[in-house]
Amino acid sequence: MYLELKALHVSLAILSTLLFLLRLGLSWWSVRPQGWLRGLPHLIDTLLLLSALGLVHLVMPWPLPVWLKVKIGLLVLYIVLAAFALRSVSKPRKAVLSVLALTALGGIFTMAIEKPWW
Repeated sequence: MYLELKALHVSLAILSTLLFLLRLGLSWWSVRPQGWLRGLPHLIDTLLLLSALGLVHLVMPWPLPVWLKVKIGLLVLYIVLAAFALRSVSKPRKAVLSVLALTALGGIFTMAIEKPWW
């Protein structure tokens, strides 16, 4: 059960990242997503969060390790920065927000892969 849930979680994380990059690219060209591209990211992100909760429920000790708390903090930061980056009209502001959002996303992946001792 754990390995299947982890594989699902990793797959959803990669898919969510690819959809964000696609939406970010479209927003740079001032193209608003239509149809499935408008709703699919929300579905994928919801399933991603549910799979994360399932993994925490199955294997995480309580209280949560510090690296996981940092990962959750980076997730909240990423969500806020990504939302502002996608909505920003000013190109310089969009560039800064995009870089910050992608940096937070990189931190999330780093925490997931490395799981530092702290």
